Amino acid sequence: MRKLAALQVLRGIAASLVVVDHSILRHVEWADYPPIVKIAAPYSGTLGVAVFFVISGFIMMHTAGDQFGKNGAALAFLRKRIMRIVPLYWTATALEVALRLHKGGTIDPQELLASLFFIPVPVAPGDYMRPLLGVGWTLNYEMFFYCIFALALLFRRQAGLIVLFSAMAGLVAAGALYKPLADTSPPHTVFTFWTDPIILLFAAGVAIGLFAETVRGRVKSRHAIPVAVVLLSAWATVFLGTGGAYPIPLAWQLGGWALCILSVALCVLEKPARANLAQRVGTQLGDISYALYLFHFFAIVAAEKIWWLFFGRYPSILFVAAAYLASVAAAYAIHHLFEVNVIRLFNPRANRPETALRNQDPNSDATPLQPAPTLQKPAHLYGRK
Repeated sequence: MRKLAALQVLRGIAASLVVVDHSILRHVEWADYPPIVKIAAPYSGTLGVAVFFVISGFIMMHTAGDQFGKNGAALAFLRKRIMRIVPLYWTATALEVALRLHKGGTIDPQELLASLFFIPVPVAPGDYMRPLLGVGWTLNYEMFFYCIFALALLFRRQAGLIVLFSAMAGLVAAGALYKPLADTSPPHTVFTFWTDPIILLFAAGVAIGLFAETVRGRVKSRHAIPVAVVLLSAWATVFLGTGGAYPIPLAWQLGGWALCILSVALCVLEKPARANLAQRVGTQLGDISYALYLFHFFAIVAAEKIWWLFFGRYPSILFVAAAYLASVAAAYAIHHLFEVNVIRLFNPRANRPETALRNQDPNSDATPLQPAPTLQKPAHLYGRK
């Protein structure tokens, strides 16, 4: 099991939490669920997104941490990020637009442009911020973080890190003057969106990258994935057991984020071990996590239509399982038939046959057909959240 395999497994789990969340919420529209389930589903999805953001911050530091102050590093970093993020996201957005038009809907050109270029837009005047492809709201944060990270790369390492952490802390502080930190409701303006405390999760990931460099080879964790699952499950159970509600109270939100950060740190420091079947499956799930995240809702809707065809609107928890499996199958096909080929198209070195594609860590900046990076030898520039 390679150095960052535990991180891949954790990413796969995080993506799965989001898929299960949306499967349940879709099922709730035509099936009765206990109120606690209606709260548990979005809370689990929230934890999954938090894990994604922390991982993203770590990966950027892990793969580009040696690029601070180098000529052209910032532009090269942004180019790699755009090549990795945009094609699949634009494809998913195009599918969303096509389906809306097919159903007789209309598309606002300005909203479409904003969605394609990662600018937050409100669903309706005064409403929460979502692009045309609903799940793309997280990519709005991702690209914003990438821009800040690229800015930091213009400076030498120490100064760049000061710029990075200061900028993110300053943004949150400025936002708190307009929207108090205790108000954890979704942001309703571009300013409150980009100054939301959630951006600090990226900074936490960068901090984990620095910590991993400091303790390299001296600290190893064991059983990171089981420990992470237990910690996050226990926290969610306690939250729900105390009558969890939305918006999530600040203390519960911060507690959940802290455990997400700890979970990522444990996976980063995981002691390499021989991969078993569960680890291999989890790693594969992590490999397809970007496609799974972007396209899962389409698969859920398709699974719903097939379910109704065979079972009518008969409510069953098995629908959630069927929707999840359909989402994974679709993501697997999209990843291997489209995403991998796009990576090869934009990176000629990806055509080298000497190593297997399955060894590619989608979060890494390694070329797609080279081994994933290790903590001992940071890779060059490439990657995705």
